[in-house]
Amino acid sequence: MQLSSMEEKLRPILTELNIGSLEEIVKDYLFTEILYRISKFEEEIQYFQKKYKKSFEEFKKEYETSEENFEAYDDLIAWEFAIEGYNYWKQKFEELKSVLQNN
Repeated sequence: MQLSSMEEKLRPILTELNIGSLEEIVKDYLFTEILYRISKFEEEIQYFQKKYKKSFEEFKKEYETSEENFEAYDDLIAWEFAIEGYNYWKQKFEELKSVLQNN
């Protein structure tokens, strides 16, 4: 089923929900999903900042010069993943804004 055909069949429901088009739903969904992911990674970053009362860079330097600590290693990996995820989805958010502004 083509999008325009589907949209015509869904027009009464879209109207009742005050939604202009399926395109609007897709845009809203993409923004919402990306912002949710950014938020979740940001929460995790803040959790580690509060737990260790320092930045990731400070924590990493301290970890690299200290004795082996498995909990700290696990946190280091999780914290780094959260930062990478946060940066990745921030970039995707900017890409989405750029695409939508050019259309």
